[in-house]
Amino acid sequence: MRSLMLTLFALPVALVAQAPGGPLVGLPHGYSVDPGTLLPGSTASKLQFSNAGIDATQPSAPIPSSAIPDFTTYLGGAPVDVNGFSLGWDWVVANAIGEAVVAPPQWAAVTGSVTPGTVGLPGSLVSAEGSALGGVAADIIGYVIPGSSLPPAIVGTPFRAQDALELNPLLAGTPGNLDAHDIYVSLIYLENPQLAPLLPPATVYFTVTAATAPLIPAAWITSPTQISGATVFSTTWIPTTMSWTPPAVAFEAADFGIDVTEDIDALAIDSAQGTALFSTDLLLPAPVGPARNPLLWTVLGSGIHFIYRLPNGTPLSTELGLGLGSDDIDGICSLDPGSAANPSPINLPLMLGTPLPPLPFGVPNDLRASAYRTFDPFSQQEFANTWMVGWPPPGNQQLSLAVSAAALGNPGGPYIVLDVFTRPQPTNQYEGHPEHTYLQIPPSVSMTGQQLFFLWGALSPSTFDMSLPLRLVL
Repeated sequence: MRSLMLTLFALPVALVAQAPGGPLVGLPHGYSVDPGTLLPGSTASKLQFSNAGIDATQPSAPIPSSAIPDFTTYLGGAPVDVNGFSLGWDWVVANAIGEAVVAPPQWAAVTGSVTPGTVGLPGSLVSAEGSALGGVAADIIGYVIPGSSLPPAIVGTPFRAQDALELNPLLAGTPGNLDAHDIYVSLIYLENPQLAPLLPPATVYFTVTAATAPLIPAAWITSPTQISGATVFSTTWIPTTMSWTPPAVAFEAADFGIDVTEDIDALAIDSAQGTALFSTDLLLPAPVGPARNPLLWTVLGSGIHFIYRLPNGTPLSTELGLGLGSDDIDGICSLDPGSAANPSPINLPLMLGTPLPPLPFGVPNDLRASAYRTFDPFSQQEFANTWMVGWPPPGNQQLSLAVSAAALGNPGGPYIVLDVFTRPQPTNQYEGHPEHTYLQIPPSVSMTGQQLFFLWGALSPSTFDMSLPLRLVL
């Protein structure tokens, strides 16, 4: 174990076609799988968790407490198949007509999963992943929205945030299909339970498949028309009793401007702004005309929806690599860490690092890296974690070194070398040969607002590559 306080005040040492990419490499996720996915211990209603990083470790659900909900009981035992899930903490960037407009100096991204029938546009990441081991339906695809205040190299290009093999190696066997996902349920309650008491009690918003809608308990509804895959239910954790309120109707089909015969199969609710992203099953009801776009935006309760699109009119679904026909989204999540003038309501910068412009060293910046805050409930200690994937030029697997470094207070350094890894190692079978460094955050530093910067380098005997610097607020 390494202490941040001790390491960063040591003497400075100067830093002499990728796998997962973007600023969300190894982002932890909560997800559910469809009934056809053979994942031992899973059911169509059970929420699964992945931890931060790329390590094949399959964590158990968070241990419930007054501040940590029991996510195994929010359905009250109802045998429904959940296919839309949101904690209401999505930050959906959009103007009044559903155009994705990012307010500077903020940055925003979406992550999503697609259906097994999704083919993807020719040459797209979705298309390429569809033919890879495990397929694409159990992958998490990410996209940083243009206009974001991030380095241009990582904006406007889809990236694979997590592969099926990285979420759970067993997902590649069927291949599997994620039919709902949410980043906050794992990022907060699994990785940062120490921050949960700072937030209001969790509310889960969810939909169920049209196929299992007849199994919706009568106590959840007030009208037969609410027995629908297009009904959004909600339930809230009660800290004093460590239980959930009975699920109740939060929104009906008409609130989204769709019919009760439809099925909302992806959901991201921004309860702070009263908006949402959603997708409908393109096969329900049987198509009689042009299919809906697979990613829609709405003001909750308005009864009107718009195609979620860029200001130039391009749908975000097209930007993600989806075409027409069978291409569909069945899981969606949206994030924005906010800014000093418009802060994140869930303190996202405390949990997720932000990439910064490259340092002026005149070397490539093709390494992909991310940073997260995590908490070990057994030692009761916080850690700053950073992950990297990639190889030095020309980018293929080769005998080389990977180097991690950190600096306090200034992205320009001086940087302290933390770890040096010899690569490749036969035990590391993941694409991009991910490497990981973590630092203990002393209690005296935690929550002070100090800024920690991570930087990665990869070098062969003749070439050198660097990551973008990453800022994590302590």
